Amino acid sequence: MPTHPPTFLFYSMKKSTLFYSAILLITLLSIFFIDRHLADFIYQQNSATSFTKLLSNIPMLLEALALIVLVSCIFSKVRNRFSGLAIHLALTFMLASVVRFGAKALFGRTWPQTWTDNNPSWINDRIEGFHPFAEGLAYNSFPSGHSLFTFALASVFWFHFPRYRLLWIATMLGVFVGQLAQNFHYLGDLLAGAGIGILCAHLVISQRQKISK
Repeated sequence: MPTHPPTFLFYSMKKSTLFYSAILLITLLSIFFIDRHLADFIYQQNSATSFTKLLSNIPMLLEALALIVLVSCIFSKVRNRFSGLAIHLALTFMLASVVRFGAKALFGRTWPQTWTDNNPSWINDRIEGFHPFAEGLAYNSFPSGHSLFTFALASVFWFHFPRYRLLWIATMLGVFVGQLAQNFHYLGDLLAGAGIGILCAHLVISQRQKISK
């Protein structure tokens, strides 16, 4: 395997606990002290552009790339070379999908800005909060699904193609920039999604490695 794989996927139990605890702490700090002020600042700057909207949709690019890998595995030569990648991508995507659905329902956070069906938001209504198990898309801000899928899939690609680590890191940073600039999500939403996405990839890869031994 080429050098410079994502080290967070190889942490010991102790280091992993510290790593994910740090993400949790930063997320909580953002929720309590940063999110509302940052949403106001971004709205005042009117920073949304066609480019930042393109960045906000980075997970669609990674999902398309993952689909290409999976479909290409119908050919034996591709399957023999990339079966491990395909399995990791498929399992990570399925786990991330389940966790995303459950987490959004569990936390029920309102959005930073009103986008659809007059959803209550901080910018338009000065409403921000968590409403566990509230029904409807109006309460689906936390965690960010875009961040979750980007970090989950990018982590898998980084694990298998570490020589292109700058590209995978760029996708991770890009989705943050795009989602924030568009005011689609709070920073805390994105941080939570990032942590959960990495954890999904981490769990899948570590368990597959244990089974393969």
